[in-house]
Formats: sequence, structure tokens, C-alpha cells
Amino acid sequence: MMGMAMVPAAFFNLFAMRQQALLGCLLGIGLPFLAARIMKRARRGDAKRAAVLMGVAAGLATGLGAGAGPIIGLLFTLGAWGGTRLLYAEIPEAAPPAPPPPPPSGPLADARLRLAGIETIAARGNEPRLIPVAQAIGQVLDDLEERPEGIARARRFLVVHLDGLERIASRLEAGATPPPALGTLLRDLETAARRLRDDLRAEESAALDIQVKVLADRLREEGYS
Repeated sequence: MMGMAMVPAAFFNLFAMRQQALLGCLLGIGLPFLAARIMKRARRGDAKRAAVLMGVAAGLATGLGAGAGPIIGLLFTLGAWGGTRLLYAEIPEAAPPAPPPPPPSGPLADARLRLAGIETIAARGNEPRLIPVAQAIGQVLDDLEERPEGIARARRFLVVHLDGLERIASRLEAGATPPPALGTLLRDLETAARRLRDDLRAEESAALDIQVKVLADRLREEGYS
């Protein structure tokens, strides 16, 4: 409302070539609209930001646009700021949205992104049978991040499983009817993922056993046991 009231004064100052007064009118018109957009967003702290803008708009419109001087402009600034704060003090404000999580990095970043896409399609297309398979593959990725030396062995497994799941998910998203054999195939994929995890852990256990035997033999050779 305040901005619209300044429109006739802005035209008058434009034709009168009063540049300073015209600037004050334009700011008095634009800043309240900006304050209204901020209030419409209704995030935490927006009421304070809008009050500051309204105070500045009132001060500039009065001090520059009306030529009332800095003292009167300051009084109008304080009045508009305080009035806006009182007016919108009880309006609920939502917390700002959380920043998006950083993209995955490392040698398994591409597999993580592809797996996230499969889970998104599964959730959007209401095909819950894809979720356990994706979770099982995600657990394999967790194990591989802890033991990167197993990535080379699991590379073919990841390529086959992720390619297959992506094709299934894309077909289902396109509206394909799940065939009767889909459930069996997905269970087989999940079982294969869990078997790979067991194999990787068994290899780690065997490697640890070898290290223990080597160290025990070394201690005996050195006469420490």
C-alpha cells in the first residue's frame, strides 16, 4: 500500500526532473514489494528482514522523496520498522530448508549415484521389491568403502547388478507390467549381494589368519615366544 501511494509522487518528480526525490520515491515503491515477497516466503527471520526493509523504505521515501531531511526520515524509519515488527511478530515462520547433502565421492561414487536413482524410481513407482535388493547392494558398497582392496573383485558384480536393476526400474517406471518371474529374479540378486558380502568378509578373515600365523612364526624365529 505504501509503495502504491508513492507512484503519483514518482511521476511528479520524474517530470519535474528532481532526481534525488525520484530516487527516494522509487526506493519507497520497490523496497515494500521486496519486503512483501520475503514475508510471503515465511522462513525463520523473514519478519525481521521485512521490518528492516520497510523501515529503510519509509526513511528514504520521507527523507529523499518528500525532502523532509534526515531527522524526519530517521523517525519514519524507526516508526515503520517498529510497526512492522509488532504487526508480524506472531506470524509462524518455518525453518530454512536444510542444505542438500554433498554428492558422494571416491571410487564408488558412480555406483552410489546409480543406486540412489534406482531407489528413487522404486519409491516413485510403488515397486517395493526393488528396495531390498538396492539395500543389499548398498551394504556391499559400505563394506567396499571400508576395505577398498575388494573393489577390483566386486567390480563385475556391481556392473551386472546395477545395469540389471537400472533397466528393470526404468521399464517399470515407463509403465511395464512386472512379469511373474520378477520376484524370483530380485530375490536371486539380493542373495548374490549377501553372498558377496560373506565372501569378502571370509577373505578378510583368511587374510587375518595368515597374518597371525606369519607373525607367530616370526616371533618364534626371533626367540620371543
